[in-house]
Amino acid sequence: MRRIPERSAGDSRTALVHRAGYTLIEILVVISIVLILFSMTLVTVRLTREGDRVSGAAAEIQSFLAGARDRAIYERSPRGVRFFLNSDFPRTVSSMAYIDPSATWDEGTVHLRRWDPDLDGRTNGGNPDINQDGVADDPTDVWMLVGEGTAWWELKRRGLLFDGMRVRIPAGPGGSWYPVNTRLLDIDSPPANMQSLVLGIPYRDPGTTEDSNSQAFRGVGFTDYELELAPKILPVAPAVLPDGVVIDLDGSRIPNAWRPSYYDSNGNAQGGTGNGMYSQFVDLVYSPRGTLTGAASTGGVIHLYVCDREDSTLLKSEFLASIDPNQVAGLNQVNFLLQQGNVFIPPDSISSSVAWASGLTADGTSYEVKDRRVVTISAQTGNASIHHVLATDSDGNGRADDPYYFAETGEAAK
Repeated sequence: MRRIPERSAGDSRTALVHRAGYTLIEILVVISIVLILFSMTLVTVRLTREGDRVSGAAAEIQSFLAGARDRAIYERSPRGVRFFLNSDFPRTVSSMAYIDPSATWDEGTVHLRRWDPDLDGRTNGGNPDINQDGVADDPTDVWMLVGEGTAWWELKRRGLLFDGMRVRIPAGPGGSWYPVNTRLLDIDSPPANMQSLVLGIPYRDPGTTEDSNSQAFRGVGFTDYELELAPKILPVAPAVLPDGVVIDLDGSRIPNAWRPSYYDSNGNAQGGTGNGMYSQFVDLVYSPRGTLTGAASTGGVIHLYVCDREDSTLLKSEFLASIDPNQVAGLNQVNFLLQQGNVFIPPDSISSSVAWASGLTADGTSYEVKDRRVVTISAQTGNASIHHVLATDSDGNGRADDPYYFAETGEAAK
């Protein structure tokens, strides 16, 4: 029988020491694996948090709109949401509050006129674009509401009367609502005895006098009216979107009354608010039936583009900086976007070969756009839904071809 050699106590300790130890290479390999896994975890968490920021903001907007709609139905009175422009980035929205739009104004007396901005009693001829929609209008239609003792000048000066608000003629359930434009109210000089509002659409009755007479009706006619005033903020805490997330108005489909005007080669404002800024009163108002009212009801559907603020500001600044001034033909460069279809939404990845995007990345790689969503509101039902952006860019110009496709076909975001 073979005998196994005996080991001393020292030999046993030495063997144990060898079995319990690790080489330097093994330790470095383990540390490297841990660092790689840790880095992958950080990237995953960061990407998840970025996605959660945008999708969470979209869900917050949807919930806030649903809250306003529910309030309108429950309280049987119009309620709405005001979106506040970001003071640092006034082409974006970063907070919102509930509003009560029920206040009206009916001081003084009014009468209706054909197009006669100088109030000399004669209808102005030609083919003017009276409602500033880019199409010539018939000046013999009834376009003007002229008031005495109405204090409209003071209302506009105080920010209570602005373009896109509505007037009901005559007052009460028997009257009809008309959008108004306030450009004939000069708040820089003392008000005249008579002050005028321009109707967004002609008055339903063509009048009883000859077309050359700007006074549309013989006798007194209607003398009462009902003018919507700026909504008041309800005593509920405003909602603020997650840090770094905005509603990009340039990428949204919203009523023209909220958008800046752009200017033609003759310096004339075309559509929108009458200036180069978005309206300070971006309000969505729900009726007691839960449908949208006012300017928001005219387009059928509203798409709010929710995205990362860095993408919103950086991409547009690069795009605008690349515009050849000869292309603008007298338009303000910032408002050149409006002439481009009112939508600026990029694809998911913008190649550095796109002329205006070549400076986005220092190493010439494609610029990867962060997460974004579209919140869609139906004017007919008042319901809001959340959708992905369709980022296809078939012509390679750095702008999505049909970004609202999923929203318009009903495909919800996952």
